[in-house]
Amino acid sequence: MKYLALRRAILQFGADGGPGIVHGVTDPNFTTLIIQSSNFDDRVLLDGARCQASDLVILPPDCHFTFVRSGHVEWVAWSLPREESIATKILPAVTSQASPKTAKHLVRLSEPIASGLIEASRQALRSISDSALADRPVVAWETEFALMDELAYVWDNRVSEALLPNKYTVASERIVLEALEFVRKNPESIIHIKDIVKATKVEYRTLLRAFERYLGCSPKHYLKLRQLNLVYHEIRHMGPAARLVDILAAHGVTEFGRFAGRYRWLFGELPSEAQRRFGALRPDNSP
Repeated sequence: MKYLALRRAILQFGADGGPGIVHGVTDPNFTTLIIQSSNFDDRVLLDGARCQASDLVILPPDCHFTFVRSGHVEWVAWSLPREESIATKILPAVTSQASPKTAKHLVRLSEPIASGLIEASRQALRSISDSALADRPVVAWETEFALMDELAYVWDNRVSEALLPNKYTVASERIVLEALEFVRKNPESIIHIKDIVKATKVEYRTLLRAFERYLGCSPKHYLKLRQLNLVYHEIRHMGPAARLVDILAAHGVTEFGRFAGRYRWLFGELPSEAQRRFGALRPDNSP
């Protein structure tokens, strides 16, 4: 991820590979805007709504969000101080919703407008990188001023906008957020569907409908993704004495062959291959 601090705003470029779910809360001091820089429609779900490649997501300060991606996605994000004029211009409609902690904008842009915004952001990165160190404070100020103008132009020329959560997903939101919070508080535990049912105090059928509507997947699929990612991070940081079979067992893997196939589908290599690759990168293996 590339991170660029301007005068007060922050510009970020990032990429996420493979299917995954990202749940978090925005900084209480910043309005956050995100757009895909990869041209993939329907690859990202935001709170149950499918995002097109030219959709701009606007997240108010201290806002809960849940992104679900079905494949590789590249993105650009802007963090604007909440008192910034463009931030105050776009916030009122969002924060007047009944659920200000989760309310957000999904703004549809035309393809040329979206492309222009992405290119302006890339140009900002080039301007800062190419400038002399002594000139960077002035260049950062000028670059931020130009970006704010570009964002104001984008906002004034939006095609349409929608507020999230919408009437179709708001009922599912509480259930899913409670489930994700329960999982977050038990990072080392092997979690089963019955545990989530108990934590959310709903029947499984209601839980299934909420997950499919809000996350685009079943609770079972979500828990498998969680298991795969936990194993990935454990392998990445395993010590020289650790055994792969112990890591898999600790995360509830019982069918090693089937799990290895899913792991390769998600990360592009078998767990054993990842173990060798990350092991070779450890400092203790340096010649």
